[in-house]
Amino acid sequence: MPAYQELVEKYKKRRRTDIVDAVTTGLSLADNVAVDLGVLEDTGLASEMAETVAGVLPFAVIAVTEQCNVLLGKKTATAGASDATYRIIKTGAAMGAGAAAVAAGAGAMAALPVAVATRLILDKYRNRSMTGFRVSQRSQRLKALIRQRQENHLATE
Repeated sequence: MPAYQELVEKYKKRRRTDIVDAVTTGLSLADNVAVDLGVLEDTGLASEMAETVAGVLPFAVIAVTEQCNVLLGKKTATAGASDATYRIIKTGAAMGAGAAAVAAGAGAMAALPVAVATRLILDKYRNRSMTGFRVSQRSQRLKALIRQRQENHLATE
């Protein structure tokens, strides 16, 4: 079982990926803001290219960063795939919520706060569910240790 300080360092590293994902999600929504502000209004090619790049950028960054972590030995392939899957789902949900906010008439400026809030809600849900799972696993381990200790105590009497 890892020590407390090891767990703290592990979770500090995970926060860096959240920042990268939030920035790339923000960049993907920035083209909507630019169109609303009229920055890309006159250039059809630039808006098309920005829209294409913005849709792919967050997912490409996730794939590259997780693959680098696997190749550098920071994660196993299974952990990398699991983390990439979660990050992709979270980013897709955030982008979808931002797009829904724009479609609902809230305007493109509301897309970024909605996307960030979606990411925070998903993180909060995952953290709570993982905490519950860890507590359950540790409770089972404690029960097994108590049972083993009682069996050893009875055997020595």
